[in-house]
Amino acid sequence: MNLFFIFCALLIASALFVVQCNNPVYAVLFLILAFFNASALALLSGHDYLAALLIVLYVGATCTFFLFAIMILNIQIAEISEKRLKLAPISAIIGIILALQLEAVVGSFESPLRPFKCINKYESGPEQIGLLIDPVTQIYGLGTILYTHYAYLLILASLILLAAMIGSISLTLSKGTGNLRQQIFQQNIRDFKTTVYKHR
Repeated sequence: MNLFFIFCALLIASALFVVQCNNPVYAVLFLILAFFNASALALLSGHDYLAALLIVLYVGATCTFFLFAIMILNIQIAEISEKRLKLAPISAIIGIILALQLEAVVGSFESPLRPFKCINKYESGPEQIGLLIDPVTQIYGLGTILYTHYAYLLILASLILLAAMIGSISLTLSKGTGNLRQQIFQQNIRDFKTTVYKHR
């Protein structure tokens, strides 16, 4: 059997289990399985960058965040089962609308997507001529563009993310006076005779 149909069947089954599971933790795990199957389909279609993006971004960040949030919130399963019947008609309407939009988008493509070539028309060196002859992958093309023509913007984006990370850490630090903190220097300079007592 073709691998494409196997991954499609697994993707549909895992997506159905996401919306049918009463336990939210299991639902997130099936969502991770759905993203893995979707990345496998993208890899079979020749879109290696999209496959890596699904794994790194959605599975590595979003689903992990959802999993920890659900475990921390301790959502009751009974509340989810009660709300499911009330939201079923709205969910069906939204699903039909999304299916129609997806059909319209897919039908707008006249030809299937193909791997692009990283070519700069303003340059005509040996490397550009080689790219005209040998097609490159999407990851290689994006990496070449980002780390050559847009290297400064990439460094600037990393500095912005670093500043956001430092700001979020500084906002979560508690600056209250009643917090218990260990004073290492004060503990080391204490006199042993006055701090240690003999208990009988």
